[in-house]
Parts: sequence; structure tokens; C-alpha cells
Amino acid sequence: MKKTILIFSAMLITAFSFAQKKELKAVEKALKKGNAVEAKEVLNSISSTIESADAKYKAQYYFLKGQTYQDLADKGMDTDASLKTAGDAYNKLFDFEKEQRDFRYTKDAKPKLQTMISKLVDKAIAAQKAKDYNKASDLLYLTYTLQPENKDYLYFAASNSISAQDYDTSLKYYEELKEANYTGVKTEYYAINTATGQKESFPDKTIRDISVKAKTHKDPTTETSKSRLPEIVKNISWIYTNHVKDNEKALAAVEEAIAVNPDDPSLLLTKGNIYYQMGDTAKFKEIMQEIVKKNPNDVDSYYNIGVISAENGDLDEARAAYSKALELDPGYTNAGINLSKTYLDEAADVVDKMNQLGNSSADNKKFEEYQAQQTELYREALKILEKVADKAPENVIVLKQLKGLYSFLGEDAKFKKVKAKLEELGQ
Repeated sequence: MKKTILIFSAMLITAFSFAQKKELKAVEKALKKGNAVEAKEVLNSISSTIESADAKYKAQYYFLKGQTYQDLADKGMDTDASLKTAGDAYNKLFDFEKEQRDFRYTKDAKPKLQTMISKLVDKAIAAQKAKDYNKASDLLYLTYTLQPENKDYLYFAASNSISAQDYDTSLKYYEELKEANYTGVKTEYYAINTATGQKESFPDKTIRDISVKAKTHKDPTTETSKSRLPEIVKNISWIYTNHVKDNEKALAAVEEAIAVNPDDPSLLLTKGNIYYQMGDTAKFKEIMQEIVKKNPNDVDSYYNIGVISAENGDLDEARAAYSKALELDPGYTNAGINLSKTYLDEAADVVDKMNQLGNSSADNKKFEEYQAQQTELYREALKILEKVADKAPENVIVLKQLKGLYSFLGEDAKFKKVKAKLEELGQ
């Protein structure tokens, strides 16, 4: 009895294999005739038995399924779902043939998948140019599902979701990127075109080196692109802080990234900004000071220290920070404006004291002392603003402050010149 059962089972498997072979041939014929709908129907009829099929038929099934749904997508039949099904079939084929160490269909399927991806990316670019960011994001995410090892597509999908203000979707995508520790860092290869003198990029080192050897290019260089992780974490924290309203999760995301990239000042800056939005300016200032210890040339952090110090009434520290920012970047207009403002604010305090005086001889003497202080503070502010104006000659804020100071200090020629400039600018 046992022997009879074994013979029956063997006959059953042979019958299955014969049926699958016949149906797969029918799918091939349907595709050759351009009838993807018929091919789909035949594939559906054997889908429940394919897992038990011989390896050669299973690989062929995945290949033909990918082709069928790719054809359906090209014909506009449930395009997105068809592309997803086609991509899944091709990726199953790649995994299966890799296990089998037999790449019979993979070599033909890979360029077909790449064609699908190229078309989707072109559509996404067109949608982005048309400012249809939701559509661009959907197309890029679909592209990512077709080629999940390339997380660049997920990154650009998230970026478009941000542009579309779809913060829930962008957060989901960014979280997935962060969990994968995606950086987007690439090694890029360049050389100078000897005919044009222009710097050109190459897809890989081999092609670059061949071009240099052929003397069509010279001066080869290799560069590493900037990590995208800080931007990803910054956006995650911004969404948690401003959309989800969860500062704790925002801080947790940044702390995780800092643990992996402790020397990245942009992550510390993001952390500081969260504390600033929470109203903890002391912690914000502490983080800015930590940044400048690690990077003494971080001009923005000096500026931020200046802002917080001025808000807290520590004018000496504010002036030192603003001055350092201007030392590092003489064209840092806002640092110059804010530095001059510390003197104007101090002068305003002096004016308040003047207004509180009476008419006694002692008060009149004190008034003259305060007036001298006011004038000296205005002259300090003026010196700073004149240097700023040299770097930003059409900055209306600077010109208006100069106009007021020249008027107060009686510098009529300079007053008229600035007044004319403002009129020229329509102010």
C-alpha cells in the first residue's frame, strides 16, 4: 500500500509540472501577441501551484509575471499596482535565482526592471517640476519598493512629502531612513576635460581612469559627498516639535543620531534649536558653546551665543560673540547689525535715566554726563554700521539706522548721501 501511494505522488508531481510547463508556454505566446490580459489570466490559473513547481518553472513564472504586469502598466492598466506587482515578481526572481546560483532569467529581467524605474523617476521629476509634490513622492516611493536596496528613492520621496506638507508621510519615510542609518554618502570621481577645461563627474573610478589615460581628461580627483543623516534627523525633530508637538521624541531622535555621529556640529545645532523652541535658552546657549569648542570657526554658533546673551542682558558677552562672528566672516550682516544694536540699546537705557532727572543743578550736570554717554554709544554703533554698509551697501535696515545716527550726530553730508541712497532704493 505504501509503495502505491509513493507512485501516485510521483505521478501527481509530474502532472503538475507538465501543466505548469504548458501554461507558461501559453503565457509566452500571449505576450508575443501583445495580449498581456490573457497572459495575466493564465498566470493567475497556476499561481496557487507555483510554490511546489520545479525550480526552472518557478524562475520562469516570476520572469513572465514581471513581463506581463510591466506590459499592463505600459498600457495604462492599473498602472501603479501593475508596476508594483511587476517589481515584486522581478525581485522574487533575483532572490530565487541567487539561491539557485542560476541566473538564466535575471540577466534579461534586470534591464527590464531598470526601464521601469527610469520611467517612474522621469514621471516623478516631471511631477516635481509641476509642483505636484504628493504625486512625486508617491512615484518615488513606488520606485523604492521596486528597488528597496536603493534608499535614495525613499529619501527623495520623503523630501517631496515635506514640500507637500504631508508631514505624517514624510515622518514615516524619514524614520525608516534613520533606522537604516542611511547617509547617502557616495564616493564621486572627477577629472578635468582637456578640451573644455570643465570639471566632469564619472560613474566610477575605472571609467575616470581610462579617460585620464586616454588624455581626454586630466587632474583626477575623488570626493566624498556630504552625509544626509543630519538633514533627516533635523526634519524628524522639526516634525515632532512643530507638527506632532512632541519635543521628547524630537530630542530622542537627535540624541540617537549624535550617538552615531558625535562630531557632527549640525546635529548639535538641531538639538539646540529644540531646546530654544522649548524656551530653554540656557541649554541652547550651552550647546552653542559646546559647538564652538569642537569647531572654533563655527560662525553661526557665535552669532547664536550673541543673540541669547543679548536677550539675557549680558551685553559684554553678546558683543564678544558678535565680534568673533564678524572676525570670522566680515560680511555677516546680521552680526554687525546686532552688535551695533547692543550699543543702541545701552544708549536707550541712558536716555531713560535722562528722562527721570529733575531741574536741579545736580540733575542738569548729570544730564550732561548722560548725554555724553549717549553720544559716545551712538558713535560706537555708527562705526560698526559703517563697516557693515561697506559689505552690504543696499541693506535698507543698515541705511535707515545710519540715517538716524547721522541726523542725531549732526553729520549732514553723510545724512544727505544716505537719504539719497534710500530714495534711490524706493525707501
